[in-house]
Amino acid sequence: MNELDSILSILATEPEIAREAVLTTVVHVKGSAYRRPGARMLILADGRRVGSISGGCLEGDVCRKAWWFTEGGRPSVRVYDTSADSDAVWEFGLGCNGLVHVLFERVDQPGVTESLSFVARARAERRGVVVATVVAADGTSGVSIGARLLVDANGVRGGALAGTACEGEVLEHAHECFLRQKGFLAHLADPHDGTNYDVFVEWIGAPLDLVVFGAGHDAQPLVRFAKEFGWRVTVADGRANYATRARFPDADRVMVFDRENPLKGIGISRETAVVLMTHNYPQDAVLLRQILPGKPRYLGMLGPSSRAANLLEEVGLPTAGIDIHAPVGLDLGSDAPVSIALAIVAEIQAVVHGRDGGFLKRRSGAIHDAAVESGAAHELLNANQETAICELT
Repeated sequence: MNELDSILSILATEPEIAREAVLTTVVHVKGSAYRRPGARMLILADGRRVGSISGGCLEGDVCRKAWWFTEGGRPSVRVYDTSADSDAVWEFGLGCNGLVHVLFERVDQPGVTESLSFVARARAERRGVVVATVVAADGTSGVSIGARLLVDANGVRGGALAGTACEGEVLEHAHECFLRQKGFLAHLADPHDGTNYDVFVEWIGAPLDLVVFGAGHDAQPLVRFAKEFGWRVTVADGRANYATRARFPDADRVMVFDRENPLKGIGISRETAVVLMTHNYPQDAVLLRQILPGKPRYLGMLGPSSRAANLLEEVGLPTAGIDIHAPVGLDLGSDAPVSIALAIVAEIQAVVHGRDGGFLKRRSGAIHDAAVESGAAHELLNANQETAICELT
């Protein structure tokens, strides 16, 4: 289960404890940092942490001071400077060479509760949504840190910014976020009094759908790894003694398919990743005839490239627009089920994020894409905020 779903699970299963928690979110990064905007950590009053906002260098201080930073229920943004050339940086294990802006909020505040409920519903319904959150503001217009606009494909669905004078401008950026399917920091100005404010416009996409055809022993580690990413996994096989919940306890669905109509009840679309690992040539041919028209975003096939070429020629359907990977997986020297599963999951992750899966040391430029900023040049979040490095001492 990924970080966001783990946090939502705690909120759903332990509501009394969760109400006393503090939610921390990375809302902007300047320079290098281990985690990117959207990283979250839920800090529970009993000492537990769910998620993370760094590689471990910030969590201790963040947890110690989370309730202080949100005293009275008021959200706040703190800036951790991990680039300063000072003893404090090295004493506390920093040195990532960047600025990390962290939003602190009490979970029991209405705006936070509304936002998390909105995201939870979207995840359950498998819909992508945008959450736009004010993370810096000046003036007295009433725009405050933590105020949100909640937007789905049908428009505004709530938040304190709904119905306000700035809703229209924030909504424009939300629409831009839907198109990019990537979050960014927007610099805006209140149309009435010129108050400047910064909004973290966050894309929260639906979990990736992964359909694994074949329920052999080599599919088991693949499903376990995929669930660590928070993907929604369906395992399907024509053999009832293989496609069982006992063998795949982590899968979202385990199905025994009809060999003549194997996709009954299984949707294949541009949002689906498919892995064929039935080890059955005739069965793969039947499956491909039904999979290819759905144009999955990723199609991986076990076996050598010659096998895949023969199958595709036999099926005789167009493959334009389908990203076919055969042999499936990255070249990791894999020869055991667990390492093959790792290679497959790694390749899917690379494809989904538009990467080639090569060595990072050979990558030119930054490891992460630069944080995107949009709107006017007034960078309120990046200016005139005291950094939290002094608070580490």
